[in-house]
This record gives sequence, structure tokens and C-alpha cells, in this order.
Amino acid sequence: MRHSRRSLLRVAGAVAGAGLLSPLARQLVSADVTRPCRLVFFVEGNGFEPVTVLSDAARAALDATLPAPLGAERWWYQRYRHAAPLDVETSDLHTGRSLAALRVGAAGVDLVSKTTVVLGLSSRIIGGGHSGYHGALSSTRTVGGSPGGPTLDAYLAPCVSPSQPFDVVRLGVGGTAALDFGTCATDRGVGAPMIRSPRLAYETLFGATLSGPARDAFDERGILLDHARQDVTAVSAEFVGSSLERAKLEAYLSAIEALEQRHARLLGMRDALAPLAPEPPSSNDLYTTSAGDDTTREAHEAQFELVAAALLGDLTRLAVIGSGSGGEFSLLLSSISGVGRHDMQHGSGRDPALLEAVHDVTAFKFDLVARLARVLENTPEGDGTMLDRTLIVCVPDNGEQHHSTASEFPVVLIGGQGLGLRPGGRTVIYPGIGQAGHRQLSNLWNTLGHLVGEDLNEFGDEGPTRVAPGPLSELLV
Repeated sequence: MRHSRRSLLRVAGAVAGAGLLSPLARQLVSADVTRPCRLVFFVEGNGFEPVTVLSDAARAALDATLPAPLGAERWWYQRYRHAAPLDVETSDLHTGRSLAALRVGAAGVDLVSKTTVVLGLSSRIIGGGHSGYHGALSSTRTVGGSPGGPTLDAYLAPCVSPSQPFDVVRLGVGGTAALDFGTCATDRGVGAPMIRSPRLAYETLFGATLSGPARDAFDERGILLDHARQDVTAVSAEFVGSSLERAKLEAYLSAIEALEQRHARLLGMRDALAPLAPEPPSSNDLYTTSAGDDTTREAHEAQFELVAAALLGDLTRLAVIGSGSGGEFSLLLSSISGVGRHDMQHGSGRDPALLEAVHDVTAFKFDLVARLARVLENTPEGDGTMLDRTLIVCVPDNGEQHHSTASEFPVVLIGGQGLGLRPGGRTVIYPGIGQAGHRQLSNLWNTLGHLVGEDLNEFGDEGPTRVAPGPLSELLV
């Protein structure tokens, strides 16, 4: 990685070194007002294996419950024997194969005490396989590319981002299409777009801060939207078609008006956003790569940087970052391996080098997650930091392995103590499938709803396969 690259550390430096606070945080430092809650979901395509997030202390505690130690096993959902959750308090979470980034980093923040690893949760309703598509965040099954229900981000957006310009920011990496509709959904059968083009994501979020022709182009969108609204309004006044067609026309008009309002708000925030906006694509080497560069690595860094800046600027309080999710399971990170993720996973059982590469890819992703967490931890808010009021949820999109049965979804939670999550430095291991104390991924989504004041006990589509409703009490204060 070139040392000239501006990345998340640039944002962290601006916050910590220059005393720069987000518009929201600046208000909250000195005012006694209701504080926000924020959620960030990181969805890892191909999954990440339980062994990559298993610390030495958690391994020892789990081994003590088993007839034989785990040894070199990478997943072990069939081997659980304990009947009640194991709650292992430990300061060595960073000893997990891919969690070294939790230790004190360049920004001087140790994230171990802010992190909880959760093991043992299943979600067989999604089907597993190469990808669970929308299923991981919805606890439903995607069939033929069509989601079985809304994903959690869409469900919680109205209460988490009630008045922000963007109710949800969805950014991803993978494939050649600029948009992905395979990870998030607003309703049954309705996919939600995830922006996979970092340049398009920048223009969408921070186009108001650009200069020159790019600035002019952004400003002109308001004029185009105004013309579109006037045209649709005129058509509506003379429309004599069916009520169904009128409803479609009204929905179209409503969408245009919402875009107009967002555009006006972004223009009004231009001066406040300018100091927080990442370096623009025209000069940012995360966007202007040369031959031989790992563009997939750079795309990941650009998308995480944009999410960090969007949270700091209060453009949104809810974000989803997808990496090879939504069925794009052949990501190539050439700086780690010349083998794509799909073939890497298939060969990892017989090739030690490919197995190391699998875990190195996961470690790279968690390093980016940790950088994002440190930016938030370095930003004061009220009597704490932004990370206190933000929960970062890292979840695989298909389960415990490449060809998953969806029998275990390892999860990493960072932050959220100010929302009611118990302090970190813990690994919570739930009993396996068939045990009375077993719990499912939907119970975690119930827990997040509880943290933000929403009853999600019926969230998902598990029906009679639902083990138990309600949040995971072991995770709550």
C-alpha cells in the first residue's frame, strides 16, 4: 500500500489532530439533547470461519466442554455439547486468527474491550450454500434472486435515521455492475440497491463538496429534478387512467419530491461537509489506480472511508457495507493471492497456502472494520464517543463455511455500549442446534431492535423452525 494514500486514517487524523467534530457531535458535546443511535452492518461474502475469530481463552473454555479438543478444525457446529451459553471474559480477543487489528493501533485505541464475539447462532432458513443473498440480514430465504422479506437495515431505518438525508447508506465491493440488488431488500420481492462503484458512491454522498465541472453537474441535478416534478405534476392534473396507474404516477412523483428534498439538504450542508469529505476521486489514489494496483483492495478502502465520513457528517446513521455479498463470491484480492475467493476456498482444504490466504482476506476486512471503529472512538460525543452510540455488526452472508449449511453464523460486535450493549472483551458461545439453549441469528436482530427501541420479536420468516423469540439477554446490560 502506498504511503501517499489517504484512507480512513486521514479522517481519523482530522478528527483527533484538528479537533474536528461531525456537525452532530459538535452539537452533542455541549448540549443535553437526546443522543442518536447508529448501526453499521459489514456483510462478508463467502462467510468468515469461526476459527478466525476464536481467541485462545475462548478456545480453552470451549475445549473444556468437548470430548476432544478442536485442534485444527475450522468450524465445529456439530460438536457443541454445552447446554447453556458460555460467557468467556477475556482480554485476548486479538489472538483470534483474523482479529489482530483489535489491538492498540496507530490511532492509540485498543478495541478489545469494545468487542464481543458471538458463536453458535444458526440461520438455516436462509439455505446456506455459496451465498445467503438477502437472507443473512432478513432471516428469510431468497428464491430465484427474489428476497423473502425486508432486511434489517430497511426495517430499522425509519427509527435510526428519521431525518437524515439518507435513511441508509449501502456500499459494496464485488462484480462489475455499479449496483447490487442481492444483499439488501426493502420488502418481500423488492431488492434495495447497494452502490458498488466507489466513484458513484462519492458523487452520491459528497457531490455537493466537489469543485469545477463536477460541482456544476451536481448543482444542475436540482434543476433537472424540478423539471421532472413539474412534468409529472402536469400529467397528474390531466390523468384519466385507472386508479392503479394513478397510484404508480403518484409514487413516481413522491420519489422525485424526496430526491429534490435530499438534494436541497445536501446543498445546505455543503460548507459543513467540506472538511469531512474524503479527498475527491480526481486526486484520490483510491479511485485513480494504475496498472498493477489491487483495485479490489482500494475499492474496499474507499467504501469504508465514505461510510466513516457519512457517519461523521450525519448524512446517515445506518450503513451496510458488503464485500463479495449478494452472490459475488469470486472476489480477487491480488495483493493477498492470485486465486479468486471462490477457488481459494475450494482449494484451502488441501493447500496450506490457500488456507492462510483465506484467513488473510478475512483479516484485511477486519482491519478496515477496526479502522472505522477507531475513527468513531476518536470522535467525542456527549460524555463519551461516537463509537459508544454506534454498533458495528460483522456477519457472514452464508454461514460458517464456503458451502455452508447455515448452521452457524459467527458474529463480531464492536461498540454500542452507550446503546445498552454489555461491555466487550467477551466471547459468548451459544449451545448448538438441538440444545434447549440454542439461539438463531434472528435473535440477534431482535437484540438490535431492543437496543434502538423496536420490537422485532417476530422479525424473519422462520415459522415453526423458530427456536425462541426475543433478544439475547447475555448481550444486554
